[in-house]
Amino acid sequence: MGCASSSFADEPARPAGLPLCKQCHQRPVYVEPGRTHQFCGRTCAEAHNGTVNKDRRGQIHHNHKRASDSCLLCGGHPKFEIDGKLSDFCSARCRDDVYESTPVLLEIPSSHEEFREIAALFREKWLHPPTEKKPLPGDVVKIYKVYSRKNHVARFRAYKELKGNPRRRWHGTTRRCCIGDDNADFCTDEQCAMCGILKNSFLVDKAKTPGKPDGGHSGFQRFGMGIYTSATSSKSYDYIKEYGGSPYHAMILSEVIMGKACKVTHKDHSLTEAPPGYDSVVGEPNLTVNYDEAVVYTDDAARPEYLLIFKPGE
Repeated sequence: MGCASSSFADEPARPAGLPLCKQCHQRPVYVEPGRTHQFCGRTCAEAHNGTVNKDRRGQIHHNHKRASDSCLLCGGHPKFEIDGKLSDFCSARCRDDVYESTPVLLEIPSSHEEFREIAALFREKWLHPPTEKKPLPGDVVKIYKVYSRKNHVARFRAYKELKGNPRRRWHGTTRRCCIGDDNADFCTDEQCAMCGILKNSFLVDKAKTPGKPDGGHSGFQRFGMGIYTSATSSKSYDYIKEYGGSPYHAMILSEVIMGKACKVTHKDHSLTEAPPGYDSVVGEPNLTVNYDEAVVYTDDAARPEYLLIFKPGE
């Protein structure tokens, strides 16, 4: 039985201002005559008591012994399929609760195949040979899935349908907090590019060069003002700036709509859009670019898909 059927029977109207469920932190607690429960329904009550535990900050931590295909929100039931495709959730109720609360991050347990796939891609795409300045990275400790605002998702999907050629690309940026270490709460620092991207997606007009006083984050802009990503995780690592006191590093894995890509080997700082007939620019390795760079020039062409937290190399 999924979360959609998990509420207590004969549910009365719920008054406003109720505390949130102790388990999912998304829905109000269930109330019956003479008693206010701690949970929104049986699913969350059972999940809290049997398969999920929490730390002192109240964050949800998944028991890695539970089923590897469990719901990312409640953790209490297996994921369900929609049109033959496995959802992230056990029911329409859990799915809708997340989509109505965006932007939001949900942690993917390390027992999930999705966690292993993303962690393996990160290691596979670390192409730089180890040096004292840039050793091989340590273990991936957490991965979160990013659920962006509905209006941006709608524009992104429309652009994807129009242009095609979606690619997974890495993005390193400035983090001025510890989001992802042991919490999924966005900070309020306007100079935290990481939280800005996770909350509002990529914005071309926020693209700046690292080292500027405002803490900009999109590289040396070899190909003009745009959204820069790379298929090479070790290249994106070069743009990570950690100012929040975290012992870890954070990187975004994004979905980028490349459309028709123009391959270039020489920088052009004057670009504000792809050359005529193209939708994106790909900087191929040469004397000035050691590893690949991909640039898109519209906000609708990219979205953050995962937040990856990893230990620095030693």
